[in-house]
Amino acid sequence: MIKKVTIIGSGGVGSGVAFHLLSLLPLKEIVLLDLSGDLAKGVALDLEDTRGFLNFSTKITGSKDLSQLKDSDIVVITAGVARKDGMTRLDLLKINSKIAIDLSRQIKRFAPFSVVITVTNPLDMITYFVSKETGFSRGRVLGMGSSLDTSRLMNIISKRLKISTSSLEGFVFGAHSKDMIVSSQRLKVNGQPLDNFEKKEVIEKIIESVQMRGAEIVKYLKTRSATFAPSLSCAHLIKAIALDSNEIIPVSALLDGEYGLKDVCVGVPCLINRKGIEKIIEIDLTDDEKEAILKVKQSFKECMI
Repeated sequence: MIKKVTIIGSGGVGSGVAFHLLSLLPLKEIVLLDLSGDLAKGVALDLEDTRGFLNFSTKITGSKDLSQLKDSDIVVITAGVARKDGMTRLDLLKINSKIAIDLSRQIKRFAPFSVVITVTNPLDMITYFVSKETGFSRGRVLGMGSSLDTSRLMNIISKRLKISTSSLEGFVFGAHSKDMIVSSQRLKVNGQPLDNFEKKEVIEKIIESVQMRGAEIVKYLKTRSATFAPSLSCAHLIKAIALDSNEIIPVSALLDGEYGLKDVCVGVPCLINRKGIEKIIEIDLTDDEKEAILKVKQSFKECMI
């Protein structure tokens, strides 16, 4: 059983992950780490004060001391600069990759048997750096991105069709960016193709809305980025690992020949359990999807130069 989860970064997403976990799992300990130890301690105390409502027994610690990573079963990386309006993903990468590399060294030192979940953007590139720097088996480093994009897709379709998300099927894969792959032929309503319910041009607008959702949110928030959906997406991923659920969830994974790609991190459907990624699920791609995922590879490589 998972006993300890450590979350690096105590901002909106990090604190949100911790809050959701208190309702989802009977953890022994949650540790919040932040360069600002006072922020981490303040968030920890605020979370503690929900005990009277949620009736949990979890110990909550806030600190800047990275040695608190010791004995963590799962480590979540949310630390880094949030994307601001006008920033490119390359701008983010220059800053956040340095942070991720430094943190990876400490994770390897203090929590060498942990599963690591990255949330920091640009997510696929950060996942790659963490995987390489820790040297962990590729199943133990995964990025949250595509699971969030899939939730956004379900929301937008639900609003458009006025149908419960429980009646919808589909997923997003590829890059956690505007280049994500959203194929209309994979979208179903009670098992029926979405094409039976909406016109092609409407579906194209839905897909575009999903691809631009993150940028749209940043445009309105100005100096902040999304917190509620990313934190809940990460918490549900942690739950799937903790409960050894063998659930298929699209996450960013280091590929080694799957989908014709090697040495890149890309969002793909994966079997998730206590090991992290137990198996990468390979699906048959259409010609359009094959072309799109090769573009993802090229974009990934260009950013890493």
